[in-house]
Amino acid sequence: MRHAAAARLLPILGVLFAIPSASVRADGPGNDPDQYEEKIIARAAERAAKVAKSDRLVWVRELENAFPNRVGNPTKEEEYGAWFALVAGKGDEWRRDSTTNTGFAELFEKVVQRLELGPVPSIRRDEFLKYARRTLVPAQTANAELNEEFDKVFRVLDRDGDGVLSGDEMTTKLRADRLQSDIDGNGRIDKDEYRSHFNRRIAIGVDALNARVERERGSDSKSTSSTPKSGLPTWFAELDADKDGQIALSEWRKAGRAINVFMEMDLDGDGLLTKEEYQRYVKLKEKEEANDRLTGMPMMGKQAMK
Repeated sequence: MRHAAAARLLPILGVLFAIPSASVRADGPGNDPDQYEEKIIARAAERAAKVAKSDRLVWVRELENAFPNRVGNPTKEEEYGAWFALVAGKGDEWRRDSTTNTGFAELFEKVVQRLELGPVPSIRRDEFLKYARRTLVPAQTANAELNEEFDKVFRVLDRDGDGVLSGDEMTTKLRADRLQSDIDGNGRIDKDEYRSHFNRRIAIGVDALNARVERERGSDSKSTSSTPKSGLPTWFAELDADKDGQIALSEWRKAGRAINVFMEMDLDGDGLLTKEEYQRYVKLKEKEEANDRLTGMPMMGKQAMK
């Protein structure tokens, strides 16, 4: 009898003393999935913005302009020897007097200053690789750090651990972005699909940070010459290589910009970003930001670029 009574009590005790489920913990006070995603993405965007200003990005831009499709993506010190070969040619030294390109001349000085070589007439291959080890290689660690941040967020959202995010596991921003993120259209977001969403959000965050820096720089400056009278950001004219008043996707890609950001601004999807189209896009983002503030939702900030 006592065993039977105990058996009947077990389900009741289980209800009374059950450990909260993962979904309860994830949605509980102070542990909201939306806030957690926003926090991690904001932190990742700040880190990515710092990397975007690194010497490596400057090198990639200058080399790609001079040697299209020959730059590659070196990740180890010895692999940067290919970059040295581009600037030095067939010689064992990169000579100052042979550097007629203004951008390359600035890069030459970067190496000299970083290694404290003094007014040397040339940079040897071993010296360049030393510079690469100190300055260029560490930038690669940012990708690993971003991947770690991505894994953290996905693990938190994937409460049942099945490797996909169903509707109740998606954050508000992810549900709003589902049409773009759900590539296979099955109503769920797998890890690769969420990675695209995550990276897209980071790109938006980086652009917002850059825009804020530019606005603050403009407000602190006594001169207004840095603020275009057209109302367009300075990058618009810089990327418009053929000066036809619009930016082609090819021009955007050549500058090393995030393709997903272009696609979001290209409202009619024709592969061309016009001045009017950009201005309409900014107004739409400003409206979205205002709506988010009214509803109390966290917001990365309007998408704009430096």
